[in-house]
Amino acid sequence: MRAFSARCAVSLVGLVLVAASLTAQTVAITGGTVIDATGRAPIPDGVVVIQNGRIAAVGPAGQVAVPAAATRIDARGKFVIPGLMDANLHLFLNADLETLVKYEDRLDEIVLEAAQIALRTGQTTVFDTWGPLAALAAVRDRINAGQAVGSRIYLAGNIIGFTGPLGADFRAAFASVTSKAFVKRINETWEQGTGRDLLWMPPDTLRAAIRKYAGLGVDFLKFGGSGHVDMNFAGFSERQQRVIVEEGHRAGKTVQAHVTSPEAVDMAVEAGVDILTHGDISGPIYPIPDETIQKMVARGTSVSVLAVTKRHRDAMAKHVPNGVLTPYMAVAAVNIRNMAKAGVRLMVSTDAGIEHPVQLAESPSLAADTVDARVKLGEGHFNALVALEEAGMAPMEVLKSATSNVARAYRLDKDIGTLEPGRRGDVVILDANPLESARNYRTIRSVIKDGKVVDLAGLPTAPIISSQKAPAGR
Repeated sequence: MRAFSARCAVSLVGLVLVAASLTAQTVAITGGTVIDATGRAPIPDGVVVIQNGRIAAVGPAGQVAVPAAATRIDARGKFVIPGLMDANLHLFLNADLETLVKYEDRLDEIVLEAAQIALRTGQTTVFDTWGPLAALAAVRDRINAGQAVGSRIYLAGNIIGFTGPLGADFRAAFASVTSKAFVKRINETWEQGTGRDLLWMPPDTLRAAIRKYAGLGVDFLKFGGSGHVDMNFAGFSERQQRVIVEEGHRAGKTVQAHVTSPEAVDMAVEAGVDILTHGDISGPIYPIPDETIQKMVARGTSVSVLAVTKRHRDAMAKHVPNGVLTPYMAVAAVNIRNMAKAGVRLMVSTDAGIEHPVQLAESPSLAADTVDARVKLGEGHFNALVALEEAGMAPMEVLKSATSNVARAYRLDKDIGTLEPGRRGDVVILDANPLESARNYRTIRSVIKDGKVVDLAGLPTAPIISSQKAPAGR
């Protein structure tokens, strides 16, 4: 009898501990204006209940019961929105030779630093569209397992058909001042068998290569529909593009194309891609034809755009009038307006990575780079939201461009992107109304990911790139 009583006591203690754990995982955000990013009207004096990391209930205070033991977060006078996202960034963008040599074996630490900078600035989920697969996957998995804090990561690894950082599609000049072994090692870290050799492959051979790559742990596929250094050149043929799309979809993954010209945009749409990466970029002269834009609408093609503010474009025109991207961004602004007006599903996209203070100080385009920066991780998405507002997008559509539009494009809208029951408990609480001004997205009071309040002041935990200091006198 004593043994039975002891077992009962242990069981009761276990039940108490389980109950305490469950109540500790219940959070109720009360009193704020809830903007759920579905397109529905905001809910004043709203309530969001999160249980075990997922949203259990959303609605007006009088209609949503708050569990007695829930941890309450008072959001009176605040604005409650879903966690923000970036549809196209690079958690390891620091592919300068010095960083590659110094941190070759620590790429994952820089990826984590970037994921933490993103989370600190309201981005609970990010989509990395070009980077070192193994390092990205390792950090993704650590964050998903709760072993590290950072934005939720979805990744493509390499851009299919492109070289690694020290190849012809990026910084080939660096290859002449280091060993061939180092160049090969770095490029292979990115390429994973998906480099320029694939451009020569007939469709059946390409199909096998794509099928193999899709099984290496990537979350989605991205291919080069046009060049990177030589942006006027087309990449894969129409037949090849269709093969990549078919194999990606066969593997249950979304497929996107890097595009930089009107014809590259149209070819990718015809191939059936889900997403056009920086699909507002169509070269220095010609906007995207209306015929192509109408195809995007009809086929539901989503477009990540590199929206920059008028201040940024003016700074480019003034300080780097002969810069490669200066005319591109002017034409892109026209494309964004045209696509928004036509009803294309647009998404915030920055190409951002961790800003390297030393390199920024030595940049010949410093005067333009620092005006409403685009590629500075933690800043670019705020500026992009303002730029989309300038382009004439309705306030709710601006919010959707960094939340539900992104989730839908990546086929994750049942899991993230809105404040609805069943979605992950990813929430940003703002001090000011984002529907009144896109600049109010900067007024972050709290970030909650998977129902847990993020310690914003403690991120990044171990900075490497962002902690470097620019030389004095710059």
